[in-house]
Amino acid sequence: MLSPIWSLLLLGTATVVATEVNYATSTRDIASLLQIEDELVGYMRQYVQELQHKINKMRKVQEEWKTRSEHVKTAAESYVANPLVSFPLMLRMHVDAKKWLELGREDIQKGPLQELVNRDLTGITDMDLQDATRGLLHLQDVYSLEERDVAKGKLNGIQFDSRLSAADCLAVGSHLDSLNDSKLACKWLNVSLEQYEEHMDPVYKIMETGRFHIWEKMGKTLLEMHDLNGSQSAFKKLLEWASKEDDTWLVNHLLDNLRYIAVNVDNCRGKNIVPVKSVLRCRYLTEGSPFLRLAPFKLEQLSLEPFVGLYHDVISSAEREDLINLTQSRLENRGTHLNFVEAAVENNASGYVESLHRRIEDMTGLELGESEPLMVYNFGTLGQHFIHLDCQTPENFVEPFPKEYRSATVLLYLTEVQVGGYASFPALGFGFKPTRGSALVWHNIDSSGNCDSRSLQATCPVILGTQWGKSVKPPIDFHPLLPPHQTVATKWISGSGQWRRKPCRK
Repeated sequence: MLSPIWSLLLLGTATVVATEVNYATSTRDIASLLQIEDELVGYMRQYVQELQHKINKMRKVQEEWKTRSEHVKTAAESYVANPLVSFPLMLRMHVDAKKWLELGREDIQKGPLQELVNRDLTGITDMDLQDATRGLLHLQDVYSLEERDVAKGKLNGIQFDSRLSAADCLAVGSHLDSLNDSKLACKWLNVSLEQYEEHMDPVYKIMETGRFHIWEKMGKTLLEMHDLNGSQSAFKKLLEWASKEDDTWLVNHLLDNLRYIAVNVDNCRGKNIVPVKSVLRCRYLTEGSPFLRLAPFKLEQLSLEPFVGLYHDVISSAEREDLINLTQSRLENRGTHLNFVEAAVENNASGYVESLHRRIEDMTGLELGESEPLMVYNFGTLGQHFIHLDCQTPENFVEPFPKEYRSATVLLYLTEVQVGGYASFPALGFGFKPTRGSALVWHNIDSSGNCDSRSLQATCPVILGTQWGKSVKPPIDFHPLLPPHQTVATKWISGSGQWRRKPCRK
């Protein structure tokens, strides 16, 4: 004889079993959805008759649901035992029906339509839909079924009347993407495009399962797989199918970024060399300071708008060693996501640093009096600066400007990197391998005072060697490199006053 405690436990268990509804694993429970679907079809018919301006949209769904329900030629439980029936039924009831109810609640009037819009479908949960999807994928895995065969109703060599719609296949692909199974997700998304029916296009668009949404999911999935070319192609197809009502801002933004990433990859591989144009030339820079008439800078112009220039042989070995000695024991990683270590150098840290500041002023014609300390960076193997903009436009152009509003950047290269470490300008379409002792200067703002997106810059990964760098945070950004590391000193100069020509030194 069972003890009272065990009797209570079994009684509680029996109660749970008796009341629990599991649509995904019980044919009895999921069969009840057929009756609910039939009732919704009837309510929908009334709704279409009442609201003439929605009749075309609603009739499509009503006819589709009615067609599905008319396929029931056997007992309900036997009918839903087929996964090609139970999965679409689950999807329709959990996703489609709820969206149609939301549409029905718009401008709703009191009356018989309350039966439709007040129907409670919260009992059909996300977990039910996930379980139904997992069941379908489990059959595919166990019997090694092709996605295309499953969608067309062919299971283990047997052809059924039922099939999966484009929306069904999109739901399976989205589920797989949520599980990070991107490769299989892409296969189902491709099948979704194959299963697309033109006459269902109005319904698919309303349910957000049209070609626009399929290509959107495809593009994002390929992007997660780091397939940049495939993702670009998918997003371009999305734009072809986009309507006026579709929001394409994010897609256009992603396409721009993908284009920059693709160009940056080619720049890092040395495929896009510095452009050769008649208006760009190498020359001796003598303007701005009487001192430059005696010792001019060797300037190689790389771009005019925005200005990008490479100054050769502007930092000595003694200055390079001084920067290393000042920072070598103080380098630290300020975040686990960073690929470099850094340390600050005050503007008056040594005579070499002060001399370097004066030289930057001569190169740029900008005042560095209120500039932030130089920052020295050290990049090891695979160290890099991802594509970034060294400028942030202020909300109000009122002085004093925030330090992030940087007008120019100077990178001083203190080392030769054996392999990698290219300087890249993705928006301008070129990159190059810098040499030790040179300085790269570019402007971050345009003639209107706004941050110039064309000045996007990146430092490619260091494959062999280490990159050191030094930075100061005013609107001029200054970086250098040291062998066998790559060292960069960054100087940022902020504020409109920095653009005034500095006075000539006596």
